[in-house]
Amino acid sequence: MKLEKKIPVIIPTITKDYARMRKLLIERIFMYLPVSELIFIGNRQLCDMVNEDISRYYTELPIKAFDEEKLLPRQPIVDYITARVKVIDEELIPKVRCGWYYQQFLKMSFCEVCNEDYYMSWDMDTVPLRCIDVFDDGAPVFGTKSEYNPGYFITIENLLGIKKNVESSFISEHMVFKTYYMKELIDSIGGSPVKGASYYEKIIEAIDDDYISLGFSEFETYGTYITDKHDGSYRYREFSSFRRGSWFVKEDEIDDDDIRWLAEDYDAVTFENADIIPDMAGLFKNPKYRNSMSARKFYETILESGYFGEYSDGRINAGDWYAPV
Repeated sequence: MKLEKKIPVIIPTITKDYARMRKLLIERIFMYLPVSELIFIGNRQLCDMVNEDISRYYTELPIKAFDEEKLLPRQPIVDYITARVKVIDEELIPKVRCGWYYQQFLKMSFCEVCNEDYYMSWDMDTVPLRCIDVFDDGAPVFGTKSEYNPGYFITIENLLGIKKNVESSFISEHMVFKTYYMKELIDSIGGSPVKGASYYEKIIEAIDDDYISLGFSEFETYGTYITDKHDGSYRYREFSSFRRGSWFVKEDEIDDDDIRWLAEDYDAVTFENADIIPDMAGLFKNPKYRNSMSARKFYETILESGYFGEYSDGRINAGDWYAPV
């Protein structure tokens, strides 16, 4: 399959995740994604590691490191989030992932330095398994999945006055951003009457107190904004991923047979930084199941067993929100 259009692919990440995923990921990024240039965004330590790898292993590939501080300084954001949380409940401070919010703002702010019409964000912990063309007859494609967090949409409505307007979720392991539309979104957030001097301060202030630990999604915000302001500019397709790969096999132990089996059903496999579950690892490698059912049937059977919680309609019920699988 020939990929229709090549664009910059950015991966905001931390050194630990880059170190554990680079061997498995980089080759497949260039094999299966429409990448004109692969850009790892992170701190100075991350940049040094990427640059060393480029000089040793990837001299022929269009890879580069981008210092996150030159895009968006980290500490002012961490300080602002911490101050906001402290007002709500000081005991919540350790539970709020400032780095998680910061990476979302990095993806948004990349539009300010991108010279192309589009750029794509891809998750460091996710490995593509087959060709993923994120354009359809010239139009960008939203890869949709099943997830729902009410806090995300409270923030969107507080910022933009827009309600959730599609049934599916825009949260996936990747997203194609139109550079102009992202700049427009940031300007719209900047013009919101919500308190704050910058777009990211306004986002932080717009989060409901009850959802401060998990209260904003750049993907849901961008997708909801586009479908409201530029409806029809994107196409849709379900993005199919084996989300909990790290429960079944370690990223440095997955082999070609595993990948071929997964690729028959899934676009990608994700290895979150979590401990492997021995029972699941045994099932995953068991030829009895491998030879008698597809990877999708295998995964869905385990989810339907209730091992990981209440499962229905492709999602795990996690209280007032639905977790992706």
